[in-house]
Amino acid sequence: MRRDKISRKLLLALFLGVIATSSAAAVSDEASQIRSFLEGLDAGDAPVVAGLRLNEPEFVSAIYRARNHAPIWLVDAPLEKQVPNLLTAIGQSVAHGFSAERYHRSTIEKLMQASDDSSRLAFEVLLTDAFLSQALHRRRGAVFPQNLDADWQMPPAEIDAVALLRDTTQKRLSVVKVLDTLWPADEEYQRLLQRRAEISASGDETTVQIAAGALLKPGQSNDRIVMLKQRLLGPGEHSAVYDDDLRQAVVAFQGSAGLEPDGIVGENTLNVLNETRVSWIDRIDANLERWRWLPRETPDTYIRVNIAAFMLRAMDNGRPAVSMNVIVGQPYRRTPVFTETLKYLVLNPYWNVPYSIATKDKLPLLKTGAAGEAQKGYEAKPNGSDVFVSVDAIDWSGVTPRTFNYLLRQRPGASNALGRIKFMLPNPNAVYLHDTPSRELFARSERSFSSGCIRLERPVELAEWLLGRERHKDAKNIEGLLTIGGTQTIYLKEPVPTYLVYFTAFSLKDGEVTFRRDIYGRDKVLIQALRDQQS
Repeated sequence: MRRDKISRKLLLALFLGVIATSSAAAVSDEASQIRSFLEGLDAGDAPVVAGLRLNEPEFVSAIYRARNHAPIWLVDAPLEKQVPNLLTAIGQSVAHGFSAERYHRSTIEKLMQASDDSSRLAFEVLLTDAFLSQALHRRRGAVFPQNLDADWQMPPAEIDAVALLRDTTQKRLSVVKVLDTLWPADEEYQRLLQRRAEISASGDETTVQIAAGALLKPGQSNDRIVMLKQRLLGPGEHSAVYDDDLRQAVVAFQGSAGLEPDGIVGENTLNVLNETRVSWIDRIDANLERWRWLPRETPDTYIRVNIAAFMLRAMDNGRPAVSMNVIVGQPYRRTPVFTETLKYLVLNPYWNVPYSIATKDKLPLLKTGAAGEAQKGYEAKPNGSDVFVSVDAIDWSGVTPRTFNYLLRQRPGASNALGRIKFMLPNPNAVYLHDTPSRELFARSERSFSSGCIRLERPVELAEWLLGRERHKDAKNIEGLLTIGGTQTIYLKEPVPTYLVYFTAFSLKDGEVTFRRDIYGRDKVLIQALRDQQS
């Protein structure tokens, strides 16, 4: 009896040993196939498996080499049971504007039941590529912003996707939970997602499309006005006359869209009127992508200027502190996107005119009316001189942009282009925040009038907030200092992070998502780039 028990134990041990040896042999064979595939990539083979090109072949190679080519997803591999979860994560990313097929979902599903060596290799490698590219795209965006727009100078979010997959594999973590931590956590991102879902669920209804043509104005009568009424007043019988009811509807629509509420339907208003469900989703996708481009670690206290919305908002310890309208760069002098820290402010500043503005804008004025420019406080210093002289003391007739060897500046005063205060965030673009004497421009809905800098509606309020945070002795005496006169620089003890961003779809105070016209034409380029990535 005892001998029979020993025999059974021996047989069981031998059986388990055979299974272990067989399993080890299978893993070794799979590792050999992975090694051969990577060696082919090193030799110049195209990074293609099962007819699909890998998104991140270099990172795929790195993770397998770190594992001595051992599989991650196949039978008995660490994440074998996580395959359905990765497919679920890929499907969920569609709600964020991603294409499931960019991450090989349908091909992976077809390969799940395949048993031949090439299919198993493709299954393994495509899953790894899908995880790595999902991680990268969730964390830092699906396209590289600098490839689209040189004015986007925000540093991308950082991520080591290889280390993330290695950690997930070693600890056998939930793939869905790991990947979900990589989405932007900002509340505004979530609101965009919610609005996208609402529009997606709204069905295939399309709005009435208004044909292109001349301006539509009150008092006119034509067939396009009937289309306009159907679009804004609803279906039914409408006259062809642009009456007061239609004007009020047009003004209301323009106001809600951030357009100039003049009641005249021109190209800009017409473009927004003709937006469809698909185009709204495209625009939300573009703005979701911009959120993914931003640094993830946002401090509790910061300033953010949304260029496309013409708005500045300051946050203090996570709560709104200051909000105001701003004026941004004209389309041919676009305000760039970047982040810096606001380090100091200057009261009653001089304006040192940038060379490009001095030669393109000011030189023609100096040639034809130097006396008028002198009255505005402009003075110039020739190169090599230490003395500024009034611009009407210089003969500008023979000066060209190529021979313009002067430093041009404007003295402090009522007509100074910077107004009474400038806020400095040193950066290579020479872009900063400042006051302006052109107060009337803030009455406009679309405010792209500057040469790239940000003009502030209420600069004194911003200065009081900045100095008040530090309990500065002059925090409540900004107006007094300005009245006294004289240029004064005040450095902040705690510089404030400042973000210049560009969102054409964003949430308002009440949480409602609104859209603004793409003043710099950035949406179209980004939407096309996202589509190209999905094809």
